[in-house]
Amino acid sequence: MWRFRSDLPLDRDSTARFLPWIIGFMVYLAMIAAAVALLVDHAAGRWQRDLSSQLTVELPAVLGEDSAARAERIDGAVKIISGADGVISTRLLDETEVARLLSPWLGAAATELGVPLPDLIAVSLQPGAAPDIATLRLELLEASPGAVVDDHAAFNARAMGFLRTVEVMAVSLLVLVLAATAGVVAFVARAGLSIHRQIVEIVHLVGARDSYVARQFQAQAFRFGLIGALIGSALAAVTLIFAGLWSAQGGNSVGLAFNAFEAWMIWPLALIPLAAVLIAMVTVRLAVLGALRRMAY
Repeated sequence: MWRFRSDLPLDRDSTARFLPWIIGFMVYLAMIAAAVALLVDHAAGRWQRDLSSQLTVELPAVLGEDSAARAERIDGAVKIISGADGVISTRLLDETEVARLLSPWLGAAATELGVPLPDLIAVSLQPGAAPDIATLRLELLEASPGAVVDDHAAFNARAMGFLRTVEVMAVSLLVLVLAATAGVVAFVARAGLSIHRQIVEIVHLVGARDSYVARQFQAQAFRFGLIGALIGSALAAVTLIFAGLWSAQGGNSVGLAFNAFEAWMIWPLALIPLAAVLIAMVTVRLAVLGALRRMAY
């Protein structure tokens, strides 16, 4: 199935024996890097949309305040928030939710410290809405001393910066892997040409052109590249499937869930094995033609 007619004994070339495995490993790395880049980009976009459509308002507890005065203060703050431009809904977090949010700093027993916990209000905004945060802060300070409005801008900027850095690193790795693939294939092609130099000279003496000799190596590169692409693609698919299952079980602690993989991501990943085969063929042809021009007959 994988054999082709050749006037050169390329199948006896030991230098190309491991080329399918090398290409397969390169395709595997390239597909994993591309999958990480796609998932990070998808997660960054979703994260930015979610954070940009939310606000958190913190109302510190007032010492000596009774429950009626506290409820009145909270109701006043909620009315001010609800009247702001772009606000869809507000929700007062209960004590359990507040304690859970503060547990990384105060520990699991935050409610047992004897310290009054602040009241937190989760605010949902319309997509693309940009309320006047400065005015909202001033109005809330009048209704509830010490009120804080967190639009998550600082956290969002840091998170996006980190995710974009990871994305750039993944794309850079993808480019480096493809470039390394081209370099390895070119080296193997030149080595094979040196091994078969005498046969190539004989073929030239009987009238063969450089393009004909290049086609022999190009056909071999296509065969090895296709085998390597299939090996790398299969290994990458298995890796991504297991990563998705592991992430679905809660084993992913960094929050970049591989189970967020969507069907449309298959198409850019499917282009990588095809690109590897094309790179192998083009690189071999250019390397062989360049070497043949430098050879003296």
